[in-house]
Amino acid sequence: MPVVATAKQSRVSLCRVRGQSIALDITCVRGVERAERMVPVAEQWPQVGSLPTRTGDIPVFSLAGLLGLPETDARDGTQLLLADTPGGPVGLLIEQTSQGSGVAPEAFLRMPEIVRSPHFSAVVRTQSALLPWLDLVSIFTGQFTRELPAPASWRHRSAATAQNRLMVISLPKSAAEERAWAIGLPAAVVAELVEPEGIVPVPGTADFVAGVRSWHDRVIGVIDLCAWLGLPAVGGGKSLVAVVAVPGGAEPIGLLIPRSVRMLKLPIPNLSSERVFPGTAERTVVPVEVGDETIGLIDLTSLTHGTLASS
Repeated sequence: MPVVATAKQSRVSLCRVRGQSIALDITCVRGVERAERMVPVAEQWPQVGSLPTRTGDIPVFSLAGLLGLPETDARDGTQLLLADTPGGPVGLLIEQTSQGSGVAPEAFLRMPEIVRSPHFSAVVRTQSALLPWLDLVSIFTGQFTRELPAPASWRHRSAATAQNRLMVISLPKSAAEERAWAIGLPAAVVAELVEPEGIVPVPGTADFVAGVRSWHDRVIGVIDLCAWLGLPAVGGGKSLVAVVAVPGGAEPIGLLIPRSVRMLKLPIPNLSSERVFPGTAERTVVPVEVGDETIGLIDLTSLTHGTLASS
C-alpha cells in the first residue's frame, strides 16, 4: 500500500540526465561507482553494460533510456548509482549526482495530470527551482510507492468583460498560403497571461509537453499549444503562457503560445471556411474566416480527454 512521504523518508539527490536536472529518491540507492568500472554491452538498450562484483555481475542501465529518452551513441554519463530493486541490484548510468539531503513533506507537490508522466509522480519545490521527483522503484515495477496529497481545489471565475471576448493567436504565414491562420480561444477560460520563465522540462513525456512551472501557490503543467496542434513548436523566446481553465478540468493548465495575441469583441462578422487546418484538424472545431485570417477554434475538451490521453 502506498505510504505518504515524510521528512524522514524523503531523502533525495540532485541528478542530471541528458542535461536535465531531477530530484532522485535515493531510498534504495546503496552506493556510487565510477562509470569506467562498467563493462559495456552493445545492442541491449537501455542496458549499456555490466558491473563486475564479488557476488556476480550487476546489469547497468542508462537512466535516460529507462525514462524513455532516445538512444544515443555517446556515453550517457560518468557516474553509476547502485540501487536495490525488486528484481535485484542494478547500476544506473547518470551524468552527475549530488550528496543526498532530506526534503520536508511540504516541498512535495503532485505532478499535474496534464503532464501524463509515467515515472515522475511529484515535483519538489526547492529554494531556487522546481525539480521533477523520480521514484526509482516505479521504473522497475510500474507502480508509485508513495501517495501525495491532492492539490487544493481550484475554480476560475472570469471577469464579466471576458464573456464576450475571443483571444486570437496569430500564426506565421507561409509563402504558399494566401491567407494567414490563427488560433482562437475563449477569453473567459483564460485566468492569466504570464511570461514563460521557470518552465522545467519533465523527461520522457510527450513532445508537446513543455514541462511544469510555478503559478501562484501551485504547480501547473505547460503544454506547447502549437506542438499539440501538430504545428511547429513555439520556442521559448517568442512565447507567453496562457493559464486556462478547461471546462470540466480540475486544475489550471498552462498553454505555451506565440506572443502575437489580441482580443476580439464578440460577436464579429465571420464566414464558415472550407480550408483544412494545417495541423491536427480534430483538435479544432470548424474554422471561420474573420477579416484577413482563418481562425481555428480550439476544442478545449480534447486537452484533457481523448486525443491527449491517447498521445
